Parts: sequence; C-alpha cells; structure tokens
Amino acid sequence: MIFKDFGLEKLLILVAGALAILIAVSPFVPESDILYRHPLDNMAVVKGPYKCFGAPQEDRGIEYRRFLSASVKISVSGSSGSGTICDYDPITNTAWVISCGHLWGGNMSAEEGKRRQVKARIITWYHNMEKLDEPKSYPADVVFYSNSNGYDLSLLKFKPDWQPHYFPIAPSNYNLQIGQHHHSTGCDGGREVARYDVKIIRVGDSPGVDTLIVENSPRPGRSGGGLLTDDGYYIAICWGTTDTRSGGGQGLFTSLPSIRKHFTAQGYGWILNKLPPMAARDIPIQDRENPNKKFPKDYIPLPL
Repeated sequence: MIFKDFGLEKLLILVAGALAILIAVSPFVPESDILYRHPLDNMAVVKGPYKCFGAPQEDRGIEYRRFLSASVKISVSGSSGSGTICDYDPITNTAWVISCGHLWGGNMSAEEGKRRQVKARIITWYHNMEKLDEPKSYPADVVFYSNSNGYDLSLLKFKPDWQPHYFPIAPSNYNLQIGQHHHSTGCDGGREVARYDVKIIRVGDSPGVDTLIVENSPRPGRSGGGLLTDDGYYIAICWGTTDTRSGGGQGLFTSLPSIRKHFTAQGYGWILNKLPPMAARDIPIQDRENPNKKFPKDYIPLPL
C-alpha cells in the first residue's frame, strides 16, 4: 500500500505543501482579502501593497481624446461607475457599453435581463474628438451583469445622438505581456472621465484569472473603466484596488479571457473580434463581382 511504503507522515507533508502552492498561485481574491466595499461604486478594496507617493495623474489632454471619447460614466441607483463604448451599430443606432458587474447586486443573465429591463444612465463628456460644453446623459438598458469571482463584468446599450468612436474587445490571441503600459480610463471619485498610464504586472491569461496593474492604481469611481491599447482594442475591466487614495497600489481587472468566455456564454459572442474603426484601411479590397456578394457590415473598400 502507498501509505505503508511511502509513509503516512511524508504523504501528509506533500499534500499540505501542494495545498500551500495552490493557495499561493490562486488567481482568485478570497473574500477574506477584501477589506471593504467602497460606498461610491461598491469597488472592492483589497489587501495589498501601499506605496503612497502622491495622487494619480489625471490626463485629459487632447492627445488622449480618442481614449476619453469612448469612455463614459454610468449612473445607477444613486451610485456611479465607469464604462467604455465597445461597439456601435449604425443600422439600429445602438451603442454597446462594457463595464463591471458589481454596480448591481448578484448576477443577471441576458435572458433574465430581457424580462427585468434594468435601467441605468450613460454620461459622456465627448462626442468623438469634440469636447462638449456640458456632459450629456442618455438612458441605457442593462443587458447582463456578473459578480462571480473572476467574472466581474456587464454589458449595457443605449441610443446615442452621434456616431461614437469605440474600442472593440480584443481577439483571444492579442499579445499582452508583463511590463506593457496601457491606458486606464474612468471617473475616479465620480469626476469627469480621465486617462491614466498604467503598467501590467500580471496578465490574466485564462478565464477567471485577473489582470493586475500598478502605477496610477484606480480609486473608487473607476470601477468598470476600461484598459485600452494604442492600436484601439479593449483588454480588461477595472473592478478593485488596494489603495483608494494614492494611486500607489495595485489595480485588479477582469481579464480578456474572462470577458470573451462570459460574452459567448450569454449569446453575445458576435460582439467579439470586431476591428477598431480605423482598421478598415487594413482590409484588402475585395472583388464585388464574386457570386456570393456577402461582406461584413463594417467593410469599407478603399483604393490602394
């Protein structure tokens, strides 16, 4: 028998060691590590490093306007969070907004969302590259939301009165690496949307595993804000922080694999793998004399 040949004591030591390793590398944040939920937007404040060195840098310069223009504030039941326009359908004039799920309690499937008709409001400070004199508010429908561990996300839709710029959800093979700098956007403190430069320290490379960032870590109000790339893709959702004030802690983001898995499970896989709006220039001209004459809605032929 294995217990007799190997020794029960040694076997127990190995089992204990294996459990310790599993706990150490666990991608989840245990409830015991969540210190409290901030009242502004229910953002999880998590145990972690505190390296206070001054407030985060809120960038609102014109050079960041394309990131700011797709970023919105979400108002729900007296609290607020952030979101990002991730798709736009000009035929139905529908803009789709991705955000976190903890702005609402529990979980709601897309099917349940059709019955419940949960409402919210979208607030924007930009119409693409145009900065508005005053922010504008739009009624929105909440399509689905999730608060499951590793899957803090939601999807909303609204009818804009302009054709919005958007950041589509990145493809599954998008190259994310530790040390990369990207653009985190949102409304820290419920204020006007801003852009923050952040650095990835862990890539959530499988469903349920969070992406972690440092430098300009989020403060409450940025919950649901997007992590955006220079080439126009959406890669993660802000849901937690280890530091509510200084920006010197870590930010926790729902990862790209989690987003893609949940959207597909809810019947919204069609919203994945879209090209950024300007990427039409990279599509080769097709022969429109071919017999099937079927082309994607966003296909725009351009001369060489």
